[in-house]
Amino acid sequence: MELLMVLPHVYIVSVIFFLGLIMGSFVDVIVCRFHTGKSINGRSRCMSCGHTLSWYELFPLVSYLILRGKCKSCDAFIPVRLLLMELCTALVFLFVYLYATTFFFFAFGLVLTCLLIVIASYDMRHMVIPNEFVMSVALCATVFILYEAYVLQTVSQLIGHGIAGIGASLFFLTLWLVSKGKWIGFGDVKLALPLGGMLSISGAFSFVVFSFWIGAVLSILLLLTQKVLVRGQKHLPFLPIPLTMKSEVPFAPFMLIAFMIVFFAHADVLSLMASFFLYGSSLF
Repeated sequence: MELLMVLPHVYIVSVIFFLGLIMGSFVDVIVCRFHTGKSINGRSRCMSCGHTLSWYELFPLVSYLILRGKCKSCDAFIPVRLLLMELCTALVFLFVYLYATTFFFFAFGLVLTCLLIVIASYDMRHMVIPNEFVMSVALCATVFILYEAYVLQTVSQLIGHGIAGIGASLFFLTLWLVSKGKWIGFGDVKLALPLGGMLSISGAFSFVVFSFWIGAVLSILLLLTQKVLVRGQKHLPFLPIPLTMKSEVPFAPFMLIAFMIVFFAHADVLSLMASFFLYGSSLF
């Protein structure tokens, strides 16, 4: 990060956060227009009245707050999803900056996380992961692995990356076959290959375990939130149907969160469990 550290830290953080807001807005455009026949380069319009948005209505975060979440022309509510997408991407950019050790890793991380946010958002919206997105992640994985081999001047780690990717994908494939596609989708199986391929063997193991831990925790939290907030209503305003323990939920977002904490923060499930048991034993 030598190049970035030339500027004061506060300015760097501000620039990265603002860049994340801009990219978050663009990511939402991709998610909404992909496979719809609409051009990604086309001007944004109000989905209610068709009003073409002016430049000052497209300013990330600020425009939403100034307009109070409503269209200037028809007063239709702007989906809060847009605001959350911008904020989420900005925070993820800061997360990457926090853990990046080189400029390449930082730049690569921003590109990769943008793609992962697109996949997570698209999966939550349509319950499917297009092959184009999986191939894009595979391209990123290839670039990362080749760069790592170039820096280390060795190809020995290619075997480990291969085992990690294939192992993670085979595990999810087993779940897909046993459940006949009810537990996870085949898109998750394909996505696990390049994601696992960017990790070590132990990293791929942590990635798989964290995916289920995160999925369980977030699903329970969402069920509890629904239980608290419904209060006699049929369902929450942002959910088309009420969630139950048998509801199908997209698994890709859990996988991608798990991947990021392993890939960027180097979280290790075995070390975490060892620390937990060590702390527990010290209490008795």
